[in-house]
Amino acid sequence: MGDFEGGVDFSENQEAAGAPGKVKARGGGGKAILGLLKWIGIGLGFIILVFVIVAVSIRILGNQSRPLSDLPNAETMQRVSEAWAVYNGVEEIRSTVRGIKDTEQWMVVIKINLAFDGADKTIPKELSDRRWQIQDFLRSYISRLRIDELMADQEELLKVDIRDRLNNQIFSRPFIKDIYFENFQRTQM
Repeated sequence: MGDFEGGVDFSENQEAAGAPGKVKARGGGGKAILGLLKWIGIGLGFIILVFVIVAVSIRILGNQSRPLSDLPNAETMQRVSEAWAVYNGVEEIRSTVRGIKDTEQWMVVIKINLAFDGADKTIPKELSDRRWQIQDFLRSYISRLRIDELMADQEELLKVDIRDRLNNQIFSRPFIKDIYFENFQRTQM
């Protein structure tokens, strides 16, 4: 046993291993290397564990999210009109208007429906009560316009103008949300 030096001393008594009362300096070298390897293994295991958790989380979250190509763009997010209640008690309006030249005359026939918020229960009564005022206003307003202001390319502007004028001149507050043309005919005379 004494022939092998430099290893771990497994003997029970100090005398068999060498000089009595002396502790060998090299006895803890193997334990230090094993301890160091143990902590390196724990560190590598921790790094691998964190990497696996992050990879799995990214994969799960990546499958749940939609790609950017599925998100709506400006073209699909155009104005979506709300579903308003509609008052169609305004009768068809027939009027003669001037053409582009003062010598021309056109016959215009318009049936207008008024859109309003159906949640407000007072609006239908006020619309019915003011039906003749609305009709007279629209007839007068349309007869003052020229035919170029009543053409199809001007309809959106005409709707906004009629809505704003009705809300400001006829009603106590802005009831009308939109204007719908049920019928809009233009005939040169």
